[in-house]
Amino acid sequence: MKTGKPPWLFMSKLLELLPTSDIDLVMGPSQGEDAAVLRLRDGFLVIHSDPITTGVKRAGYLAVHVAANDVAIRGVRPRWFLPVVLIPPSFTEQDVAELFEDMSKALREVEGVVIGGHTEVTPGINRPFISMTSAGYTTGRVILTRDARPGNLLYIIGRVGGEGAGIIAWDFEDLLVARGLDRLVIEKAKNYIYQISVMNTALSIKDYVSSMHDATEGGVIQAIREMAVASSTRAVVNIDDVFIEETVRDISRAVSVDPLKLLSSGCIVASVPRSLSRDLESALQELGVTYSRVGFLEPGSGEVVLTREGEIVEVVVEDVIDEIYKLWNHPTRLGA
Repeated sequence: MKTGKPPWLFMSKLLELLPTSDIDLVMGPSQGEDAAVLRLRDGFLVIHSDPITTGVKRAGYLAVHVAANDVAIRGVRPRWFLPVVLIPPSFTEQDVAELFEDMSKALREVEGVVIGGHTEVTPGINRPFISMTSAGYTTGRVILTRDARPGNLLYIIGRVGGEGAGIIAWDFEDLLVARGLDRLVIEKAKNYIYQISVMNTALSIKDYVSSMHDATEGGVIQAIREMAVASSTRAVVNIDDVFIEETVRDISRAVSVDPLKLLSSGCIVASVPRSLSRDLESALQELGVTYSRVGFLEPGSGEVVLTREGEIVEVVVEDVIDEIYKLWNHPTRLGA
């Protein structure tokens, strides 16, 4: 099987083997939806689990924020966390302590608390794996990915490819240096790991969007694809309108990966009614958050049409495999 998320049709068959229906389950497993939604008393419990499998250094920090983002994207503040930490036998106690120190740093940033979890030394692995569950409660609106509508404008909010560039800078530093990349660029990219939270942004703009989706595995192209599939729309995107920071471009070029298809936690894809676009942009400018208006949604069945200068350059009709897997699968053959 290919690395990354399994194809959704295959996942659907697997889910048919499991019970997934409950009277209080408002949103269960569904392509593109960031978190489960459970009806609880007079409100909703929003809960999400996500693994960190493609990063080693700063994995504890990433685990908290990646899981927190998927609750925040629902318009809900994440509060409770359960980490499952699988440690390779090669790790020392100091290595494990650093993982937990990183988790602590991130938890304090989102004002979250750990309420349980599991930790073990696991045979047969060569890097740590952390699966984090986060949850939050609200009595207000819960935003769903499927709520995007034809006619909505598409925005990309935050740093495109920043998470992937940061992981590459931490875990493949020697490769980048060997490729001649300036160490100042590498150090700048490392700091991107500490800038992947979308919580404050998501909670600040929730009243101006039809839908929001966290751009994680597969980058912004996959995030747009998942939004289009979930909402039965077709996305038209001008890739020249997507702002990509030069540091991300430099890191991506050095290891021959596409930043548009690279891990992008810290980046939001949002569908916005045209009548609220100015309000959204004003809010983002006040927050000091980078954004791009990149296209629009129209009736369709999950296609993502990528254009440049008015010409179609690609139509994405299948899920995107994240570019970072190229490094883990063939780290020494990149760009050969």
